[in-house]
Order: sequence, then structure tokens, then C-alpha cells
Amino acid sequence: MENRSVNQSDVLNRLVRAVILIIVSLLLSIISVSFAMHHMRLQFEEEYKAIADNKVKQVSEIVKMTVNGDEVIADPGVAAQKYSDVFSLMLAETSTENFTDESYAMFLYTDGKLQLLLSNNSDDPNDFEVATREISSWLSADNSITTIGGNNQESVLVPVADSTGKCVAVFEYRCNFDYLSSMGSKLENRVLTAVLISVAVGVLCFAIQTAIPRIIKKTTKGGQRL
Repeated sequence: MENRSVNQSDVLNRLVRAVILIIVSLLLSIISVSFAMHHMRLQFEEEYKAIADNKVKQVSEIVKMTVNGDEVIADPGVAAQKYSDVFSLMLAETSTENFTDESYAMFLYTDGKLQLLLSNNSDDPNDFEVATREISSWLSADNSITTIGGNNQESVLVPVADSTGKCVAVFEYRCNFDYLSSMGSKLENRVLTAVLISVAVGVLCFAIQTAIPRIIKKTTKGGQRL
């Protein structure tokens, strides 16, 4: 009886140690994989946003040199048609993998008011930063380009001046990174799910591996008694 109690106590201690080891291994696996995946995701997003930021700045410089303010103020309707075609060709998306939602618009600026002349990927003027902010936040004496950053988005505002240096229009190019962020979250969840499944399968295999020898041993003892 005493030997049997000692064996049971030893088996219980081993079982407790095994359970603790499994729990610790599970937590460490989840934490390490989650941390590594999250770090890789942030690094990718930062690099992609840096590339997008360079693209936006380049586009802004090109627009500033391309748009003629005298044409815009002389006949806004004709200018809107002309530059709508020009922007469609100049800003056409050539990448097969686009993780951003990009849009642009040009507004006529007269008498302290803005009027939408043309837009792409959005017909609502209020979708653009220039229409929802104070004019003083982007209009300066030298008509310099203004960058506005927000939650998962970036907008660049380009004042367009006529030959006298007076601002007559403003162009906005906007990049929204919601799709990039959503894709990163889905990828993180999938990797974490795969880790949990792998750990669960490992625990199940360990349990089966531990149980089979005991079952065989009991079966063998039972056969000997018969």
C-alpha cells in the first residue's frame, strides 16, 4: 500500500509538472510569435508609408509645376476638363499591389471660398482635408505645400497661384492606409491562430503518447492475470 501511494504521488507530481510545462510553453509560443509578427507588420507598414509619402511629395511637386493658375481662373470649366484628363494620365496607378486608397481633388479658390472643380475616387468635397479645415491652415504667403497627417491617412495640399502670385486654386492628394492596417491585422490573427492550432495539436499528441504506454501496460497486466 505504501509503495502504491508513493507511485500515485509520483505520477501526480509528473502530471502537474507536465501541465505547467505545457501552459508555460503555450504562453511563450503565443507571446513570442505575436511579438515577432507585430514587429514585422509595423516595420512593413512604416516602409510602405515612407514609399507612399515620397510618391505623394513627388506628385505634389509635379502638380505645382503642371497646373497653370491663369488658365484656372480664366475659365474654371475648361480648366477642370483639361486637368481632369491630365491627372488621369499623370496619376494613373501602375502598381499591381496597392495597399492604399488614393484620391485627389482640385478646388477653385475665389473670394475666400472653395468650389470643387474635379475629383477622383470621391465626389464628396468633405472627404478632403482642404474642405474641412480653416483656409489659414494651408494658405501661406509663399503658397507652400502643406502636409496633413491623420489616423491612417495623409494629405498633401498644393496651392496653385496665377501669374501675379495670388492663390486661385488648391490641389489635394490623399492616401488612406485603412486597407493596409486591416490586412496587417488579419495576417496577425491568421498567424496567431496557426500557432494556437499547432500548440493544441502538440499537446494532443503528447497526451496520446503518454497515455498509450499506460494503456498497453494495463492491458498486458490484465492478460497475465487471466
